[in-house]
Formats: sequence, structure tokens, C-alpha cells
Amino acid sequence: MRKVLAPLVMALAPSLAGAAELELAGYGGYSFPFYSQTLRYDPGPIQVPIPGVSIDQRGQFDLESSGGAVFAGGVTFYPGDGFGFEVRLDSADISVDTALSVYRVDVTLPAPSDPVRETLSLDRGQASLKALTPWSFNLKLRSGGDALRFTASAGASRLGSLEFTLDQTVAIGVVAVNLETSELEIATVPLRATTVGESRSSWGANLGLGFQIGIGERGALIIEGRGFYFPTRTVEWESLLDEPLPPLHEELLERTLERLDPVEFKPWWGQLTIGFAVRF
Repeated sequence: MRKVLAPLVMALAPSLAGAAELELAGYGGYSFPFYSQTLRYDPGPIQVPIPGVSIDQRGQFDLESSGGAVFAGGVTFYPGDGFGFEVRLDSADISVDTALSVYRVDVTLPAPSDPVRETLSLDRGQASLKALTPWSFNLKLRSGGDALRFTASAGASRLGSLEFTLDQTVAIGVVAVNLETSELEIATVPLRATTVGESRSSWGANLGLGFQIGIGERGALIIEGRGFYFPTRTVEWESLLDEPLPPLHEELLERTLERLDPVEFKPWWGQLTIGFAVRF
């Protein structure tokens, strides 16, 4: 890290002295999130009161994130020409989608019956994630020059409460086996993981690099790349069913919820933006 920052600081050092200046900037661009997760679950060991019958079952689905629009605005006060203090607000749209939602069952039957293997494909879940809007408080450096300036800024960021909801149907297990036809009955239950109603924020960090192309005496076109990092948010699951379940279904549901991985959403993303700045 020192080998990377030292040349940048040396390049910016000649321009650390100069008149105070205020810069207003607005940005628009696209986000590139890094979150993905595979969730695996099963109801645990199943004791079947039939000699020679055993059941092995497990489910899995994947969560993948995709980017969206980014909008940002910032104010930077430069006490000197080469360094300043920046306050900015970013709004990044990020989507979360599910894929590969399957449930696999292997049943061993008494001889001479052949084993039964079945794969149940479940509907893809529906996710809703409100735009992430962190405030950032940065130290900003810029090189000298009027036609072209290089910039670097980094500091602490504050991300407010996360409004995230994911609905996903899961299979809770085999509830009946027809020994004559080798058919299986697999029960499914809709689940929800949500943070709505929680008010929790966290501190993280951001780092941005870019350059400004001078336009007129006080304007500049900005091209910038920036990354954000915040601690992982953990979201637990709950059933969406209102009516009571049969005893076997209820037991399988409780065991499945105990073994279903929580959603561990990682608010990490990069963004590429273009903007315009005005200096006063």
C-alpha cells in the first residue's frame, strides 16, 4: 500500500498550497455489486418406521446480485489547491435474484424395489432491495493543472438501515412414500427473509480514483471509479403460512428453518460514474 500511495502523494505535493476553493459536483453512473451466496438446507435425519427404507434429502438455491443506476452529489472544501475535505451522498441501485432452486431426494426401498431419486425444481424467489444510500466523509487529493487533474479520495462512510425482503418457496421434506408406485409426496412452504422495520446503520469505508477535464474557467468533466465496503448484514428466515400445519409438516418446517442458512448480504460494490463539477 505504501508503494502505491507514496508516488501519488509526491505527485500531488507541489499543488498543496493555494487559495481556498469550494467545489460542487454531481454524478451519474452504474454499480457493480460483489454479493453472491449459495444457501443449502435439509430437514436432518429422517427415521422411517419401515425396514429397509431410508431417505436422504437436501435443497439448494443461489442468490446473485446485479447492478443498477448510481446517482451522487458532493461538496468539497479545498483550503489549499491540492487537498480538501469532501462530504458526499451516493445512491446505488442493486438487485438480488435467485437461481437454481432445487430439492433432491434419494429414497432406498426394500428389495427388490429400485431406489427412487427425484429432483424438484422450485419457483425462483422474489427479492426487493431499496437503493443503498451511504454518506461519506473523505480526505480528497488532486493534482495541479487546469486542463487535466487527477483525484483520489477516501474516508469513512455511513450506511443507514437496509430495506431488504426475499420471498422463497422451499421444500421441507418427504411427507409420504407410496411403496407400490414409488411416488414421493414432497411438502413445500413459502418463506421470507426481511429487514423491513429494523433501524440499524453501520460504518464502512470508500475509496475513489478519477480525473477531471477542465471546461471553461471553473467547470470540469469528472470520470470516477469508486468502491464501498460495509459489514455483512444477516437476515433470518420466517414462514409466511398463517394456518396451522399437520404435525409432521410442522416438525419438518422447524427442522428445516434450523438448518437453512441465513441470508448474509454483503454491501460491497464498485461504481463507475461520470459527472460535472463547478468551483467557486
